[in-house]
Amino acid sequence: MDRNQQMSDLVEHDAEARFESVLVELTRIKDDFVVRKLNWYKEHGWRPRWLFRVSGVLIILLSISIPFLTTLEGVWKTVVLPAFALVVAGLTGLTSFFRWESDWKGFRQTQFALEYLLAEWELKILAARHQADKQQAIAMAVEATQQLIASSHKMTSSEVEEFFKRVQIPPTQQR
Repeated sequence: MDRNQQMSDLVEHDAEARFESVLVELTRIKDDFVVRKLNWYKEHGWRPRWLFRVSGVLIILLSISIPFLTTLEGVWKTVVLPAFALVVAGLTGLTSFFRWESDWKGFRQTQFALEYLLAEWELKILAARHQADKQQAIAMAVEATQQLIASSHKMTSSEVEEFFKRVQIPPTQQR
């Protein structure tokens, strides 16, 4: 191997090492900023779903049992019937106030959007890996990460804003 070829190989190896070093840092930033948020949505998305489903099923089951309970006598009519009616009213009020279905929808939409953004980032990093010019590859990877962070911030900020728009204190009646 001649000296020029050795120098060319050394420069290429150095450029590849710089690219990999930058990629390690960009991956750490992606994990700290975006994957952490995605994991939060995955971990917290089950609660509003569960509350929405359970309260909905209970409201339906208790509501359809109320007409039957009116035909009974004794403790069924004097205690159980009013208790069922109170539970239906309470669950309906809580569901209306907390809007669990909206939370569930917002969390899932944001989770899916973050997963999409991460997949898009992976594709851009793949393209950067196959870029012959490693300086250009570094620029592509940095730009992909900047876009990922900006898009994920916009997505999560929008979801949080919508969450707080939904959670409102019920208006009081004025006399």
